Amino acid sequence: MDTFEYQIDEKTTVKKFLSYHGVSHRLLKKMFDQNKIRVNQRVSQNQTLKPGDQLVMTLPEQGGITPNQGELKVVYEDKNWLVIDKPAGLTSVPGPSRPDDSVLNRVAGYLITQGKIAPQPAIMTRLDRDTTGLVLVAKHVLAQGWLDQLGVNKQVTKRYLALAVGHLPQQSGTFDQPLGMAEDGIHRMVRADGQQALTQYRVLQESAHYSLVELNLVTGRTHQIRVHMAHAGHPLVGDPLYGETIPALQHQALLAYQLTFFDPFTQATHQVELPMPAIFETLLAAD
Repeated sequence: MDTFEYQIDEKTTVKKFLSYHGVSHRLLKKMFDQNKIRVNQRVSQNQTLKPGDQLVMTLPEQGGITPNQGELKVVYEDKNWLVIDKPAGLTSVPGPSRPDDSVLNRVAGYLITQGKIAPQPAIMTRLDRDTTGLVLVAKHVLAQGWLDQLGVNKQVTKRYLALAVGHLPQQSGTFDQPLGMAEDGIHRMVRADGQQALTQYRVLQESAHYSLVELNLVTGRTHQIRVHMAHAGHPLVGDPLYGETIPALQHQALLAYQLTFFDPFTQATHQVELPMPAIFETLLAAD
């Protein structure tokens, strides 16, 4: 069980104090109903708090996620967060075709091995199935709720490395084209009635036929980088939807290589980074 202890330093109420510390109204009601909140070792509802009081809350058991013991590469971990290096071919969350194997299912299995009962992790930054790289995971509902309350897009920054076909006309810039669903219901496309989509890019290296590009998502639309690059005439190497696969790479050459996030529990900012994939270096050197 996840338990959190607080020392009260000014007059307030249980509800106000916990709301300030990221507890949603829904979670607070559930903890009240299950007697999960204690003040000075006594079960509490929404009472007045005074300086010197000790408040202890225990998160209710959630469950509902099928745990999977599949491989999970953890690159950062503390009491409240995990950062995972997601491989190609694994979805971030369960889907109809694989309801019990995703990053979320594997994190649930991982937390069970740590002694957690009925864990309820949450994916805070999703990646497409065949996009590789860093995924931020909240270990419990309090972490999820607090980051959602602050605004994930405001507190988390992701940068990507991509290998694109050809040479972009400018070494840096911003793609600003709205994106919407294509008629086939699978592809996304640039369309005037779509959602606003902004992608910043910077060319890092060029070979005869490829460009290594760093990208930053200002917005987070489905397939955004892949669509913007393909629309510009420079699809990602290996992209089966918006470009072409190659023998050396059967998925898009796209890596979420850097993740920076603010931790409201500690007020610290963490940055995690992955090296450039060896296949990127091989393709650039061989070209």
